[in-house]
Amino acid sequence: MQKHDLADYVRILARGKNASRHMTMEEAHFTMSNMLQGNYRPEQLGAIFMLMRVLEESEQEIAGFAQAIAEQLPDLSDTDLLWPSYAGKRRQPFWCLLSALLLSSMGYRILFHGTEAHTAERVYLHQIFSHFDLPILENTSQIGQQPLAYLPVASIHPELQQWLLLKSVLGVRSPINSVLKTIAAPGVASVQGVFHPNYQGLHCGAARLAGHDALVIKGEGGEFEVNPERRCRAQYCFNGDDGEIIIDNDRSLFDDKPDDIGFQPLQDFWRGELISEYALQAVTRTAALALCSIKRSSDYSAALKECLSAWQQRDTTRL
Repeated sequence: MQKHDLADYVRILARGKNASRHMTMEEAHFTMSNMLQGNYRPEQLGAIFMLMRVLEESEQEIAGFAQAIAEQLPDLSDTDLLWPSYAGKRRQPFWCLLSALLLSSMGYRILFHGTEAHTAERVYLHQIFSHFDLPILENTSQIGQQPLAYLPVASIHPELQQWLLLKSVLGVRSPINSVLKTIAAPGVASVQGVFHPNYQGLHCGAARLAGHDALVIKGEGGEFEVNPERRCRAQYCFNGDDGEIIIDNDRSLFDDKPDDIGFQPLQDFWRGELISEYALQAVTRTAALALCSIKRSSDYSAALKECLSAWQQRDTTRL
């Protein structure tokens, strides 16, 4: 039987405790490119993902995988910010959608990409877009037609959504979750939310290797959204330089957090019919960090001032 093209790449990860190693960025790129072309066996897919999980995925592997996936995208030069959304929300509404809507009203073009609903008792961003009749793109050729849009990851490549669902088969999340958050394009900044803080450095390192600009936080529920009740440490890689922005929490408990994680609090707050200091800080602080990424700037104070001003002047009928 002829040896498969990916056999040696599985072997890199699987040679035992002493001989196994991580893939280089080039090896990871080759592996993901082949898998996207359908040139893999199911046994190889499971082996690669789980062996990477055991070894703990490296910056080179994440960057190589993400680069191969990003090659499925068209020219994104008209986009100001890529915003991944894969975790879903189960405690608070999607305040970060209002952050993006605010930035859009300021003239910036935001492209979300993310997953379909796959976990019970969570709300996913595509459901929010659908409810408010915001643009959900059917394919990548529609990118750039709207200042604020949502691109399902299945529209980038149908296999990607299927691979996200492997947790129910393998029992644990695979590295594809991290990979998809780090998709980037030349000249376009991104923001990324992680659940486990130790992944911040991994994401920033992958961005640096790929030559992309990114800002990463431990976000509320794993989404890119500031939790005002927690100290926020934002790590960034702008123009190849690493740094961090610290946002200290003003208080550890807000009494005005909505209990409803659905659609209504978002509309009510945008329209000024709901008063919530928690929501105001979540929306404007998240928007300010995203603006820092767009501008490749660490001047958070200036960005926050700009976003607070835009919030006061927003068109409340837009949602």
